[in-house]
Amino acid sequence: MLKNLIRGLKALCLIGLVIFGWRHYDTLAPRAVALYQTSQKNLAAALSGDLSSHLLDADETSETADSTTTQSSGDSTNNSSASSTTSTSNASESSSVAASSSTSTTDATPIESIVQNTTLKKTYYYTFSSNLPKAARLVFKEAVATYNQTGLVHLVAGKASGTQNSVTFSMYHKKMSAGSTSVELGHGGPDITKQISWRGTQYWNNATASLNGSYSSAFSKSVAVHELGHALGLDHSTSKESVMYPISQGKSSLSSADIAALRTIYQKNA
Repeated sequence: MLKNLIRGLKALCLIGLVIFGWRHYDTLAPRAVALYQTSQKNLAAALSGDLSSHLLDADETSETADSTTTQSSGDSTNNSSASSTTSTSNASESSSVAASSSTSTTDATPIESIVQNTTLKKTYYYTFSSNLPKAARLVFKEAVATYNQTGLVHLVAGKASGTQNSVTFSMYHKKMSAGSTSVELGHGGPDITKQISWRGTQYWNNATASLNGSYSSAFSKSVAVHELGHALGLDHSTSKESVMYPISQGKSSLSSADIAALRTIYQKNA
């Protein structure tokens, strides 16, 4: 008796689904076809060996001069292979005593090339390396607060796991050669991982931001904000109003152009 009742219920459910599908055929059919085609493409990409690519940029240094300010720049270049590419974009900052070139204003601060075509979540987990002194931790915490105030990113103290975004704050030592017209104060940049599976494409950023412990002038909020900006995907700007100008103007407040660039990167997922 119970078995017959269960069979009857199953039959009624099946009939209901058939009727529902028939009535909504025009809506459901295109969705089913699109889902099938997307799954096929993602599965093909995964089976072809493009399951995940790790994007990295090699360091390249380019110095800019200014008569009274500190902090210079570095760029990045791409290295790629057939099935996976890794790219780290690190920019180094210097102080200089030579003459500066003229600046121009743009609608938004430039974005690191390896970040431009990604979709990143706004939340980052940050940690401090064991050798980072208290003074460096303090200015990096101030930089974190500056970016959190925008509401466009959310940096939280803690260790990231899996596909979560992360920033590691650290220190290194590098003395400039005698007679050098610039002093490197720090470097930072994004490290983007791209993963492709049958469910779709996912990106995350394991970024770094570092200060040059060989110079006390590196331990300033303006340098920390600049290096964290690189870690989050901002590139150098030609505007002296931007915290991403390659020669330090002592600025630690984000300009409207800096905020516009962050919005471009992190509101794609909103």
